[in-house]
Amino acid sequence: MNTDVLDEDGRDDAVSRRAREVFGVSYLYPFQRLAVHNILGACGLWEDEGAEAAPGDQIILLPTGAGKSLCFQLPAAILPGLTVVVYPLLSLMADQKRRLDGAGIASRVLRGGQQRREREEIRSALESGEVKLLITNPETLGAEGGAALCARAGVDHLVIDEAHCIAEWGESFRPSYLELGRIRGEIRPRTTTAFTATASPPVLEGIVRHLFGGERPHVISGNPDRPNIYYRVLPVLSKDEALAELLRSADRPAIVFCASRPGTEMTARYLRRRFNSGEVFFYHAGLEREEKKAVEEWFFASRDGVLCATCAYGMGVDKADIRTVIHRDAPGSVEAYLQESGRGGRDGKPCTAILLAGSGDGAWSAKNAKDSSRRAAMLAYAAQASCRRQYLLSLLGAECASCGEEGRGCDMCDASAVRSPREEETILGFIKKNPRRFTPAEAARILSGAVNHRPVSGAFPALRGFGSLSRWEESGVKEALETLLRQGKLRLCKNFFFRGRLRPGKRIPLAEGPIV
Repeated sequence: MNTDVLDEDGRDDAVSRRAREVFGVSYLYPFQRLAVHNILGACGLWEDEGAEAAPGDQIILLPTGAGKSLCFQLPAAILPGLTVVVYPLLSLMADQKRRLDGAGIASRVLRGGQQRREREEIRSALESGEVKLLITNPETLGAEGGAALCARAGVDHLVIDEAHCIAEWGESFRPSYLELGRIRGEIRPRTTTAFTATASPPVLEGIVRHLFGGERPHVISGNPDRPNIYYRVLPVLSKDEALAELLRSADRPAIVFCASRPGTEMTARYLRRRFNSGEVFFYHAGLEREEKKAVEEWFFASRDGVLCATCAYGMGVDKADIRTVIHRDAPGSVEAYLQESGRGGRDGKPCTAILLAGSGDGAWSAKNAKDSSRRAAMLAYAAQASCRRQYLLSLLGAECASCGEEGRGCDMCDASAVRSPREEETILGFIKKNPRRFTPAEAARILSGAVNHRPVSGAFPALRGFGSLSRWEESGVKEALETLLRQGKLRLCKNFFFRGRLRPGKRIPLAEGPIV
């Protein structure tokens, strides 16, 4: 490419013109313009006398949906040499390839498991200068000759996207991320940029240490706030039942984040059965490539679908119109929560992010989150008695001027926060009025309306006024009863429910009446 075009109408005009011609973008945000100019300058395109020196390597912190991909795609279309972009997930690599193909930018994907003929074709394309942007992952660069291949081709710009994975994953289950500093030294790019949407000060320090060898690069930081996202925490007794109730009325498309692969599959099957709908699918890293592609294409096109996913869908996969993001399980860190909730509302329209808070979240997080302080920070979010947005942003070192639009961007600020599960009062009231009358199984059948397949409010005089949790399945009520038992709000005496303490020597009389 003839880079002299950058000087025909001035640098700013030339960059803006290329953005319009290649990407159809009529306006660059100031932070995008700054990032692009720094990259082009660091690669030697603007070395005229008197020009201010480019800062070189960068870390760019921008919120999800802010257009960070354009910050390296646009320079890739202008630079004469190769741009290498490192992603953590195959789904992100496929998504980037799709977007680059749409923009007409020559790109290739370098990943594990490729046939020898395919690798030879990539090598030939790199050596001929045909490829503008190479998409890969840390494992391929570090263990399959990828770094040497890139070094021979000559790399202008090395990009590490979702760079928070260096600190969050590299020290646990993705050690290849800790090798990126060594790989960077082998490739010897003219400049390196690390991009992420979420990075607290400790995570930022991890990126500096592992990728840049402790040498602090230039940092461009945008406001991480997403004013169009409304944050809400919902205390629940049964997560599945709460999820079904939420999705009956929630704006769609919706995404439900689960902690595990089996969890996504079970949740999706449960919701399909409850809604009798085929517009529910699951997505996780264990799917075959063709399965992932099919689910991604379905969700991109869906107007009212529900996707149950692990964090594999939580980074960089762009569906602009997701209206509701529900976390069935608490993630292991605030960074992860912001990254995943940020999948919603990327078109700038309102989106609701809901965290289901159950009594078992602390135990799950203790088992699955490595860093206890980050785990505690996420759990504290659910227990906040003040602005949730301000709490999230403060952990990233950012200030919160106001909570969302008109100061009503979370359930604490608009005074709609729920302190306890709304079904708790009904269940506890029922047991209080009927002490030692029903076993757990009998109570679950009655409260779910599953007695002889008819409403139960008239079955016993003692039940009048309580009704039933008519939309709940019997299994959901059992889960709720077990939760209240764990919390000490219900007790069992010879397998019969009662409330409060059973004092020594005191006998609770059995309630009269038949048991159905």
